[in-house]
Amino acid sequence: MLGADGTAFLTRASERYQKILADVSLGSKSVPASGDTLEVVQLALRNGFQSELIPNSRSMYNYTLSVSGSTATLEGSSAFGLVYAMETFTQLVSRDPQTGLLSLPYSLLTIEDEPDYQWRGLMVDSGRRFVNVQLLKNLMDTMVANKLNVLHLHASDQCRFGVESKLFPNLTAGLTGDFGGFYTQSDIKDLISYGSDRGIRVVPEFDVPGHSRGWKGLIGQGLQYCNPQDPTFTQMYGTEATYNLVHQVLQEMSGLFVDEVFNIGCDETGVVGPCSLNSTFMFERHVLSFIEQDLNKTAAGWEEVQFDAGAATGKTIVNAWARHTAADVINTGHRAIESKNSAFYFTSAAPGGPDGWKRCWYDIATNVNSTGKPLLLGGEMSMWTDTYCITDQCGAAQGKAPVGHSLFAPDTDSRFSRSLGGMIWPRGYVAAAAFWNYDSKVDPTSPGFVSAIWSLNDKLAARGAFVCPTNCSCDQLSACGKPY
Repeated sequence: MLGADGTAFLTRASERYQKILADVSLGSKSVPASGDTLEVVQLALRNGFQSELIPNSRSMYNYTLSVSGSTATLEGSSAFGLVYAMETFTQLVSRDPQTGLLSLPYSLLTIEDEPDYQWRGLMVDSGRRFVNVQLLKNLMDTMVANKLNVLHLHASDQCRFGVESKLFPNLTAGLTGDFGGFYTQSDIKDLISYGSDRGIRVVPEFDVPGHSRGWKGLIGQGLQYCNPQDPTFTQMYGTEATYNLVHQVLQEMSGLFVDEVFNIGCDETGVVGPCSLNSTFMFERHVLSFIEQDLNKTAAGWEEVQFDAGAATGKTIVNAWARHTAADVINTGHRAIESKNSAFYFTSAAPGGPDGWKRCWYDIATNVNSTGKPLLLGGEMSMWTDTYCITDQCGAAQGKAPVGHSLFAPDTDSRFSRSLGGMIWPRGYVAAAAFWNYDSKVDPTSPGFVSAIWSLNDKLAARGAFVCPTNCSCDQLSACGKPY
């Protein structure tokens, strides 16, 4: 049986979608439906359904939607599959402009749908420009509409350590004024609950040993950097005192984030002062082993953890992003996530429409043979916030202030929310579709594809999603040529 918690889960989901359906515009631009008026919508769990209500790597998202006359039946192999069925159903429904009644395009319809990959992710960088809870929830609402199931929360970087620590409150004590913003431990629990209701895993990343300026509040407790005389504080040095502090912090964070995967970055390190390639290897291998053996989590990192320091253990998940592909990772025997920057990095603005999104229609299984396919977990798009830093990398670099620096301070949250959403969507819809079920025969610039993307964009904008408006281009500071 589903149980009381499962019943409550499905009740919340059905109430969310009933509200969306109630708001379907009478003046819809869509072609009027030709099907019968719907009278009954049935929800059903298949035999052998999964009863878990917190998503994980084994969660099933397959579903069936069938329509016969005035009855629609939605089936799933899990509560998450039923949520996806409700989402698809809601996107198909239109309201008759004459009668005001809801209907579907056909009187007879069957959709059987399931993803090709278990990891369909969006990485959000909150370690530079803080991304507040309400914006993350808005993004998760758009994620579930696109059947994305992993929010990779990059929680520490050059501008901040972004999660409250009860053990070391000085990690966030300096986050005031323009630098204000971090998640309380209650916020994290709230985000995980919100994501779970939508079938979304929240996977944390606390970047070490590089990109670690946000940890500098622990210098007084003994944390050491490779060059302590350099005020940029960009890379940790692996002393016993440093290891002890990192262990305590990561153990505390591990208790907050319930997901089985824990990412520690390990990207863009260098040979600095006493920090050699070998010392970086020892640091990374030490922390990876601690996560796997002491915290009983699956460790993950960016491609450098395997191809630069070579510290990845046999269990480490590797995100390919720049010089290497998922196929390269798999050839080393590791599980891979494809985060290819030329396809899935949204750090820079792109033209609106197919010229901006066609690169996102990419086969993440490129050059992966059938033997290696089980090691390909899926794909992930990345929304880095480098271009919103108040100064270049918040003092970790010496370049000029980036293009979006005027939206760094928390008093610009309203404009920043619209900006960040407009940088991700709608091109993120195309990446999400490639992660779900890539088809080389589909042309992302074709009229039918373009029409479908804009139609979805209008529907999600009507729900309140922060998106770049249809037929517009957006950048960090403007939408459709008008400043935020």
